[in-house]
Amino acid sequence: MQRSRAIVIFLAFILFLFFVGWLLISSLGGHNKQPATHTAVVKTLPDYAGTTAVTSMTIDGQVNGDDIHRAIRVTIGQNQRELDIIQGYSGHVLSSQTFYNTQDAYTVFLKSINNSGFLLPLKNSNEPADERGQCATGDRYIFALDQYGNNLSRLWASDCGSKVGTLGGSSTLLQNLFEAQIPEYQTLVENVQL
Repeated sequence: MQRSRAIVIFLAFILFLFFVGWLLISSLGGHNKQPATHTAVVKTLPDYAGTTAVTSMTIDGQVNGDDIHRAIRVTIGQNQRELDIIQGYSGHVLSSQTFYNTQDAYTVFLKSINNSGFLLPLKNSNEPADERGQCATGDRYIFALDQYGNNLSRLWASDCGSKVGTLGGSSTLLQNLFEAQIPEYQTLVENVQL
Protein backbone atom coordinates (compact mmCIF):
# COMPACT_ATOMS: atom_id res chain seq x y z
CA MET A 1 0.00 0.00 0.00
CA GLN A 2 2.83 2.32 0.99
CA ARG A 3 4.66 1.44 -2.20
CA SER A 4 1.69 2.10 -4.55
CA ARG A 5 1.10 5.44 -2.83
CA ALA A 6 4.76 6.41 -3.44
CA ILE A 7 4.40 5.44 -7.11
CA VAL A 8 1.28 7.60 -7.51
CA ILE A 9 3.03 10.57 -5.88
CA PHE A 10 6.10 10.01 -8.07
CA LEU A 11 3.96 9.90 -11.25
CA ALA A 12 2.05 13.02 -10.19
CA PHE A 13 5.38 14.80 -9.62
CA ILE A 14 6.64 13.72 -13.06
CA LEU A 15 3.39 14.97 -14.68
CA PHE A 16 3.72 18.25 -12.80
CA LEU A 17 7.30 18.72 -14.07
CA PHE A 18 6.18 17.86 -17.61
CA PHE A 19 3.35 20.44 -17.39
CA VAL A 20 5.67 23.18 -16.04
CA GLY A 21 8.20 22.46 -18.78
CA TRP A 22 5.50 22.63 -21.44
CA LEU A 23 4.33 26.01 -20.06
CA LEU A 24 7.88 27.38 -20.13
CA ILE A 25 8.47 26.25 -23.68
CA SER A 26 5.14 27.71 -24.79
CA SER A 27 5.82 31.06 -23.17
CA LEU A 28 9.24 31.27 -24.84
CA GLY A 29 7.74 30.85 -28.30
CA GLY A 30 8.02 27.11 -28.68
CA HIS A 31 4.76 27.00 -30.64
CA ASN A 32 5.62 29.77 -33.13
CA LYS A 33 3.54 32.34 -31.34
CA GLN A 34 3.69 35.81 -32.82
CA PRO A 35 5.17 38.34 -30.41
CA ALA A 36 2.68 40.73 -28.89
CA THR A 37 2.76 44.14 -30.46
CA HIS A 38 2.07 47.20 -28.39
CA THR A 39 0.57 50.19 -30.12
CA ALA A 40 0.00 53.47 -28.39
CA VAL A 41 -3.63 54.30 -27.86
CA VAL A 42 -4.15 57.99 -28.42
CA LYS A 43 -6.57 59.55 -25.94
CA THR A 44 -8.57 62.66 -26.60
CA LEU A 45 -6.34 65.73 -26.44
CA PRO A 46 -7.76 67.25 -23.22
CA ASP A 47 -6.81 64.01 -21.40
CA TYR A 48 -3.14 64.95 -21.90
CA ALA A 49 -3.42 68.26 -20.01
CA GLY A 50 -1.89 66.95 -16.78
CA THR A 51 0.81 64.88 -18.47
CA THR A 52 4.23 65.40 -20.04
CA ALA A 53 2.73 65.23 -23.54
CA VAL A 54 3.48 68.17 -25.82
CA THR A 55 1.88 69.36 -29.02
CA SER A 56 3.79 71.07 -31.78
CA MET A 57 3.35 72.79 -35.10
CA THR A 58 6.30 72.99 -37.47
CA ILE A 59 6.16 75.18 -40.54
CA ASP A 60 8.75 73.67 -42.86
CA GLY A 61 9.81 75.99 -45.69
CA GLN A 62 10.41 75.24 -49.34
CA VAL A 63 12.96 72.64 -50.33
CA ASN A 64 16.31 74.37 -50.82
CA GLY A 65 19.95 74.17 -49.70
CA ASP A 66 20.70 73.02 -46.17
CA ASP A 67 22.39 76.30 -45.23
CA ILE A 68 19.40 78.43 -46.26
CA HIS A 69 16.54 76.06 -45.35
CA ARG A 70 14.41 77.29 -42.44
CA ALA A 71 11.56 75.97 -40.32
CA ILE A 72 9.58 77.45 -37.44
CA ARG A 73 8.46 75.18 -34.61
CA VAL A 74 6.01 76.07 -31.85
CA THR A 75 5.83 73.54 -29.01
CA ILE A 76 3.18 73.77 -26.29
CA GLY A 77 3.19 71.75 -23.06
CA GLN A 78 1.62 72.08 -19.64
CA ASN A 79 4.58 74.03 -18.20
CA GLN A 80 6.00 75.95 -21.14
CA ARG A 81 5.49 77.32 -24.64
CA GLU A 82 8.46 77.44 -26.98
CA LEU A 83 9.30 78.99 -30.35
CA ASP A 84 12.30 77.61 -32.27
CA ILE A 85 13.80 78.85 -35.51
CA ILE A 86 15.46 75.88 -37.22
CA GLN A 87 18.17 75.80 -39.89
CA GLY A 88 18.64 72.96 -42.34
CA TYR A 89 17.18 69.50 -42.42
CA SER A 90 18.80 68.03 -39.30
CA GLY A 91 17.02 70.23 -36.77
CA HIS A 92 19.76 72.73 -35.84
CA VAL A 93 18.08 75.38 -33.64
CA LEU A 94 19.25 78.88 -34.56
CA SER A 95 17.21 80.66 -31.90
CA SER A 96 14.69 79.78 -29.23
CA GLN A 97 12.22 81.68 -27.06
CA THR A 98 10.56 80.04 -24.04
CA PHE A 99 7.50 81.23 -22.13
CA TYR A 100 5.78 79.75 -19.08
CA ASN A 101 2.46 77.90 -19.29
CA THR A 102 -0.08 76.55 -16.79
CA GLN A 103 -2.08 73.36 -16.78
CA ASP A 104 -5.34 75.33 -16.97
CA ALA A 105 -4.13 77.26 -20.02
CA TYR A 106 -2.86 74.03 -21.59
CA THR A 107 -6.24 72.36 -21.03
CA VAL A 108 -8.06 75.16 -22.85
CA PHE A 109 -5.49 75.09 -25.67
CA LEU A 110 -5.83 71.31 -26.05
CA LYS A 111 -9.61 71.59 -26.19
CA SER A 112 -9.30 74.31 -28.85
CA ILE A 113 -6.97 72.37 -31.14
CA ASN A 114 -8.99 69.20 -30.53
CA ASN A 115 -12.11 71.04 -31.76
CA SER A 116 -10.13 72.20 -34.80
CA GLY A 117 -9.23 68.67 -35.93
CA PHE A 118 -5.66 68.36 -34.61
CA LEU A 119 -5.93 64.54 -34.50
CA LEU A 120 -8.28 64.21 -37.48
CA PRO A 121 -6.71 62.41 -40.46
CA LEU A 122 -7.80 63.30 -43.98
CA LYS A 123 -10.21 60.65 -45.21
CA ASN A 124 -9.21 58.71 -48.31
CA SER A 125 -5.84 60.43 -48.46
CA ASN A 126 -3.28 58.90 -50.79
CA GLU A 127 -0.61 61.24 -49.48
CA PRO A 128 2.45 59.71 -47.80
CA ALA A 129 2.73 60.01 -44.01
CA ASP A 130 6.22 61.43 -44.55
CA GLU A 131 5.87 65.05 -45.68
CA ARG A 132 9.52 65.45 -46.69
CA GLY A 133 9.84 66.38 -50.36
CA GLN A 134 6.10 66.99 -50.75
CA CYS A 135 4.91 70.45 -51.87
CA ALA A 136 8.55 71.25 -52.62
CA THR A 137 8.07 74.92 -53.52
CA GLY A 138 5.65 75.65 -50.69
CA ASP A 139 5.34 75.22 -46.93
CA ARG A 140 4.39 72.10 -45.04
CA TYR A 141 2.59 72.34 -41.67
CA ILE A 142 3.34 69.41 -39.38
CA PHE A 143 1.13 68.91 -36.33
CA ALA A 144 2.46 66.41 -33.77
CA LEU A 145 1.59 65.01 -30.36
CA ASP A 146 4.58 63.53 -28.49
CA GLN A 147 5.02 61.95 -25.08
CA TYR A 148 8.16 60.42 -23.54
CA GLY A 149 9.93 60.76 -26.87
CA ASN A 150 7.21 58.77 -28.65
CA ASN A 151 5.29 60.24 -31.53
CA LEU A 152 1.59 59.58 -30.78
CA SER A 153 0.22 61.52 -33.75
CA ARG A 154 1.80 63.27 -36.73
CA LEU A 155 -0.35 64.80 -39.47
CA TRP A 156 0.61 67.36 -42.07
CA ALA A 157 -0.92 69.86 -44.44
CA SER A 158 0.58 72.22 -47.01
CA ASP A 159 -0.10 75.41 -48.89
CA CYS A 160 -0.10 73.41 -52.13
CA GLY A 161 -3.83 72.70 -51.81
CA SER A 162 -6.28 71.41 -49.23
CA LYS A 163 -5.93 67.80 -50.40
CA VAL A 164 -2.12 67.74 -50.21
CA GLY A 165 -1.36 66.26 -46.80
CA THR A 166 -2.77 63.89 -44.19
CA LEU A 167 -4.50 66.40 -41.86
CA GLY A 168 -8.29 66.40 -42.03
CA GLY A 169 -8.70 69.36 -39.65
CA SER A 170 -8.30 73.05 -40.42
CA SER A 171 -4.59 73.77 -40.84
CA THR A 172 -5.25 77.53 -40.99
CA LEU A 173 -7.18 77.54 -37.72
CA LEU A 174 -4.58 75.29 -36.05
CA GLN A 175 -1.77 77.54 -37.27
CA ASN A 176 -3.55 80.59 -35.82
CA LEU A 177 -4.08 78.85 -32.46
CA PHE A 178 -0.39 77.86 -32.19
CA GLU A 179 0.86 81.29 -33.23
CA ALA A 180 -1.44 82.94 -30.66
CA GLN A 181 0.39 81.06 -27.91
CA ILE A 182 3.61 83.01 -28.54
CA PRO A 183 3.73 86.70 -27.50
CA GLU A 184 4.69 88.92 -30.44
CA TYR A 185 4.92 85.90 -32.74
CA GLN A 186 4.94 87.97 -35.96
CA THR A 187 7.79 90.16 -34.69
CA LEU A 188 9.86 87.13 -33.63
CA VAL A 189 9.58 85.43 -37.04
CA GLU A 190 9.50 88.45 -39.36
CA ASN A 191 13.06 87.92 -40.61
CA VAL A 192 12.72 84.16 -41.17
CA GLN A 193 12.73 83.33 -44.88
CA LEU A 194 10.82 80.11 -45.35
